[in-house]
Amino acid sequence: MKNNIIKVLALTGAVLLTTGALHAQSAKYITVTGKVKFVPSKEHQQKFPFLLQKRSGDDLKVIDTIRVKADGSYSFKVNASKPDFYELDVYKWDRASFWANKENLKIDFRGEDTAKIKIKNPPYVFIEGGDENNLINDVNFIVYRNYQNTIAISQLQYKASLKKDTTMAKNLEKFMWDQYDDMDERIKLLVKMNSTKPQVLYALNYLSPRRNKEFIVATLNKLITLYPKFTPAKNQLENIAKAEAIAKKTAVGSPAMDFTQNDVNGKPIKLSSYKGKYVLVDFWASWCGPCRAENPNVVKAYNKYHAKGFEILGVSLDDKKDKWVEAITKDGLTWAHVSDLKGWKNAAAKMYNINAVPSNLLLDKNGNIIAKDLRAEELQQKLQEIFGKQD
Repeated sequence: MKNNIIKVLALTGAVLLTTGALHAQSAKYITVTGKVKFVPSKEHQQKFPFLLQKRSGDDLKVIDTIRVKADGSYSFKVNASKPDFYELDVYKWDRASFWANKENLKIDFRGEDTAKIKIKNPPYVFIEGGDENNLINDVNFIVYRNYQNTIAISQLQYKASLKKDTTMAKNLEKFMWDQYDDMDERIKLLVKMNSTKPQVLYALNYLSPRRNKEFIVATLNKLITLYPKFTPAKNQLENIAKAEAIAKKTAVGSPAMDFTQNDVNGKPIKLSSYKGKYVLVDFWASWCGPCRAENPNVVKAYNKYHAKGFEILGVSLDDKKDKWVEAITKDGLTWAHVSDLKGWKNAAAKMYNINAVPSNLLLDKNGNIIAKDLRAEELQQKLQEIFGKQD
């Protein structure tokens, strides 16, 4: 009996220590230093400054504007009285999340992309300073390698489509999805290994709630038990519930939710105006490498079936009009395009819970969703099924 009481007291003490870790074991401030290799022009800096931000619900609140010295170095302090995630937006060229608690950090950035052809391909950003950000580093590296692999596969898919090699295209499509499955499994392993750390929330953001709902919910509930005042975990649970509600509204067979956004000339276009025709609602962005690699396949589909009543409405998750318009012209996308230029906050994308691009919805003549996320050969096959074989 005495031994049991000692065990209970020991366990209770461990839980209390863990729960208090978010509130009582941090320094008041930590210092973040680093260097930006390619600092953009002053004009660009004024338009897109180097920002320290903190998430508040779906929004990012600006905490500070970071000043960079002539040699590209920077230094600033972060209030870490209550440990939490912060984000750095580096002139819109780089972005990094970090956990602020007890450790001073060093984070170097590339800065401006100096490549002649600028298709957004973010470099890997490593956070130095101790163990607290190791999980974020691990997740970022897995995501970075996955992105590089998918871009390479997309380029091979494009070459296969030019050669009309359907067998290769199918194999590459499977290989593409294998990359995402592999990333999923690697991140799930990291979550299992770090399930008692609040930083694990960062890893959970890279898992699909549709595919991993039970796993994510179980991990979130564990975090909330350990850290009852950890609001981001509670918010994540609420977001999953919201996403499930949207998924029911946007399931195959459901009527598409209507929206209106402006085209490149500022003219409003309503999705419901396409009733009477088959329409592909294509969510993409100029900065998205896989989107740009998929565009030739979409152009091919449009050219084949447009005369038979096939339309496309491009919805861009860009926030820079010049880049958006430039990509439309360069990729030969001759159909209608709309955007509110709010990036990931695009109202139509939020309405349909689009959390990755490219994504698309195929609507029938009555405005009902008949297919989702058709890419490469799958898109061609579906349209052939609807309109018949074209030479």
